[in-house]
Formats: sequence, structure tokens, C-alpha cells
Amino acid sequence: MNILYSILYMLAMIGLLLASVVLSETLYLRSPSGVLMLFGLGLFMSLGFLLFGHIRFDEQPCEERDENPLRS
Repeated sequence: MNILYSILYMLAMIGLLLASVVLSETLYLRSPSGVLMLFGLGLFMSLGFLLFGHIRFDEQPCEERDENPLRS
């Protein structure tokens, strides 16, 4: 299963890189407002990683421990 995740991760990264190259060819992104939009998007993604990067979605829920019968 780990091999599948690594392959999907690599495909996603290559897809994002290719998409960024294709988007860089548009004239809108070469204007000052396009550069500002890309800066804002990069800042938004960076802050998302900083604020929410510690959250793991694959963790198992905590098991509730039974109450100790000797303890009142």
C-alpha cells in the first residue's frame, strides 16, 4: 500500500509542476495582478501547511480505557 501512495504522490507532484508551467504561459499571470494573485495563493498554501500540517488524517481513534474496578 505504501508503494501505491508513493506513486500517487509522485504523479500529483509531476501534475502540479506541469500545470504551473502551462499556467505560466498565459498573459494574465505575466501582469502585476497575476503575480500578486500567485503570491497570495502561495502565501495561503504556506500558512495552511504551517497551521494545519500537524494534523494527521490516518491516525486511529484513541481507545477508551476501561475504568479500574479497584479505584473508586
